[in-house]
Amino acid sequence: MVPVIIDSSVLIDAVVYVKPKVLEQLISRYDAFILVNVLEETLFKTIIGIVGEHVKKNNLFEIKKAWITGLGREEVENRFDVILELIRNDLIEVLDLTNKIFSESYLIIEKYGLFPNDALIAATCKHHGIKNIATFDSDFERGDFLDVVTV
Repeated sequence: MVPVIIDSSVLIDAVVYVKPKVLEQLISRYDAFILVNVLEETLFKTIIGIVGEHVKKNNLFEIKKAWITGLGREEVENRFDVILELIRNDLIEVLDLTNKIFSESYLIIEKYGLFPNDALIAATCKHHGIKNIATFDSDFERGDFLDVVTV
């Protein structure tokens, strides 16, 4: 199968908004890869989304206080476990970040105007020779070495 790197926007759609269809289709059609920073961003936004909904606030400090007390923790764990289960079952492979990839990401920031996290993802694609990226983020279209996958 053809490889694809899955961006956090797709994972967040599946986990936070409970819309797994796109992720399921990607896994069935491609060799799926994700990055550690994509996992971190997905988990962070899952915490923000779920705990923020419980405290009815968008204030990061208030969300953090609620998270420390355990508010929303079980729901976050249950939702994020979906991603971890896909990794455990070898349906998604996690790629490592290296110093070389980080250095390349800095050049991508300068050339394509991507934010650092997106530049890390793009640099990882380039490093591993993976042209396909599954994302809802149109910023990746600026990378002339990437093909944005739509499902």
